[in-house]
Order: sequence, then structure tokens, then C-alpha cells
Amino acid sequence: MTIPLTLQLKRHVPAAPERVWRAWTDPAELARWYWPASFQTTCDVDLRVGGRFRIASATAAMAVSGEFAAVEPPPAGRLVHTWRWDGEEVETLVTVEFLAGADGGTDVVVTHERFTDAGDCANHAQGWTDCLARLIAHDFAPPDR
Repeated sequence: MTIPLTLQLKRHVPAAPERVWRAWTDPAELARWYWPASFQTTCDVDLRVGGRFRIASATAAMAVSGEFAAVEPPPAGRLVHTWRWDGEEVETLVTVEFLAGADGGTDVVVTHERFTDAGDCANHAQGWTDCLARLIAHDFAPPDR
């Protein structure tokens, strides 16, 4: 079986697109669900075209960063950014769509492309599967500030 060098995952999230967008783009909230809690995740997000993001783990000694190519809040609901793991040369491209569902929820579609290795693509498919499961389970109540 040949694994494509582009992966796409779609999940339904039981929260409005504007709320899911905020969970994905607010650095403090993103850090609460993106990676497992044991990773002690920190996030920096400069949410604008040409702005950069960085998601890092204090305990897993890993980080990913990239640059935003498109920032379109709902109702358009689309983020496009590059993706590069610290210490690696390969840069891939991620598109996240936040589509309004008929029930008031959000269909999140993650397309990750430009993989140069089928094994790397498969590893990212598993990572995104886990990440989206945490998003679905995320507490969308406003955080205490």
C-alpha cells in the first residue's frame, strides 16, 4: 500500500467555528490541548500573514514552527502555514479549514502536504489524529482570565 505524500483528516467539533478558531489561534488556549498535558506545551502565535508561530514542549524536548500564508477567520475559516520541526530541514505546508456544520458545530479539515517521505507522512497522520481527538475533547468554556 502506498501512503500519499499529502494527508487530509476531517473531524467534527461540537463548538461554533468562531470558538474553534479561537481555540486554535489563541496561544494560551492552544497550549492547553494541542499536545498532551504532560508535554508542558508553550505557544507563540503572531496571527497575521507573514507572522510566525512556535509550539514547544518543555518535557518532550521538541518544537515546531512556521509562517502564516493565509489567516482567514470564520466565516471563511482558513489557516495556511508552513511547518518545520526544530533541527530538521524539511518544510511542509498545513491548511486548516473551519467549516460551519449543520448542527452549529465545526467541521475541521487538516490538509498537510509536501512530505518527502511516506513514513514521515504516516507519522504525521497519527500525530494529527491524536491532536484532533484532544481538540474534540477540549473544554470550550471561556478560560478564567
